[in-house]
Amino acid sequence: MNQPMARGSRRRQTLIATSAAVVLLSAGCGSAAELGEGAGVKKLSNELKPITISAALDNTNIDAFTEQTIKDALKAKYPHITLDLIRPGKGTTLAELITAGMTPDIIFTFNGNLANYRTKKLELDHRELAKTQNFDLNRFDETMIRDTRVSSPGDELYGIPISRSFHALYYNKDLFDKFGSAYPKEGMLWSEVVELAKKVTRLEGGVQYRGIDPGAGIIWISQPLSAAAVDYKTEKASVRTDQWKQVFELVKSMYKIPGNMIQPGHTPNNDFMQEKNLAMLASMNLFAALETPTKEGLNWDVTQYPSYPERRNIFANASVQVMAITPSSKNKEDALRVIEVAVSDEVQKVLSADGQITSLKSDAVKAAFGSSKPYLKDKNIQSIFKSSPVPYPIASQYRSKAEDIVNKKFSLFRDDQLDVNTALLQAEEEINKMIETERLK
Repeated sequence: MNQPMARGSRRRQTLIATSAAVVLLSAGCGSAAELGEGAGVKKLSNELKPITISAALDNTNIDAFTEQTIKDALKAKYPHITLDLIRPGKGTTLAELITAGMTPDIIFTFNGNLANYRTKKLELDHRELAKTQNFDLNRFDETMIRDTRVSSPGDELYGIPISRSFHALYYNKDLFDKFGSAYPKEGMLWSEVVELAKKVTRLEGGVQYRGIDPGAGIIWISQPLSAAAVDYKTEKASVRTDQWKQVFELVKSMYKIPGNMIQPGHTPNNDFMQEKNLAMLASMNLFAALETPTKEGLNWDVTQYPSYPERRNIFANASVQVMAITPSSKNKEDALRVIEVAVSDEVQKVLSADGQITSLKSDAVKAAFGSSKPYLKDKNIQSIFKSSPVPYPIASQYRSKAEDIVNKKFSLFRDDQLDVNTALLQAEEEINKMIETERLK
């Protein structure tokens, strides 16, 4: 989602209109920019000193358009606040900032990363601050609040949700037309997608056309079944299950379609968007990345993410992007004002129009989804809302390394070097050994 800031006059005009609306909301409030009744935040004092709120990115990204949208609205509503967004680089990762005694006021991250902050003493329960600042948490989608609390021992809220990811099935209409096959449709099961992929996996004119790529191997495919590599309660491997066996066999059935194996040096996204030799791609939000390929002739559409018969209309974990105020911040009230602007209806409507899933309940904000992108005008983008994310799991701290092991064992199974039971047995043994080693560090 790293897009250049200048992305068309229509989007910029929308942003300007939004900023103007924010100014109007603050109009009549005097030089102190005091907010009126019902604005959702605590009134400001008459004496406002200029303040810079620092924010760092940790395992997430904020594109230039989003950054500028927030900054413009912030300048209009709270002109005394400057947001300094620190992007990770040499010496500016979150860990390096903390080591240098420069812990930011706000961290942009995702919900699955919040558990890592406990030992770093970066967790702040935002509920009390929200209460004292009249910050209304009831405006937010309940599932996003739920998934933000995934690492909380109780009802603590260690961040404020601003958006979330989604999963969808993208397809190349020209390839389906070329091979005389019907397009993918809403509500398909994975088994139906595999059968459809067989019809559009062809070698023609010296070009190998692939029918389907699952996007991220087995991990996204496993998540709707709540299949975890490590049981977070016991910190033991949990891969020798019927669910993992089902996942291994399903994804192998995709790759074993003759001609459907991804070639060395290729990536699913490049095959779909640049090479145009991939008929279907199961992935996350690719709308921003699809702008240029669309202009270059990619004739694509999107439909609902496939599901399992026992978990219909459920897709994988949807990471929730959050803004988390740090406990050490000396500017917590102004930090919350930055967040308040970022999740205002006005800003969220602009970002929704840009193709981001809002964290708000607002139907008006949701209805704006994708509307500022002309190349999405005739796409079936509303189909993505016909599935819901599986509840975000409480994950073991060893999850990432355990999934790496599972992926390696799947590759051996896919390549017929191991049977499924042996692959899962070896994965279990290696994961448990890895955990024992990590605990000794």
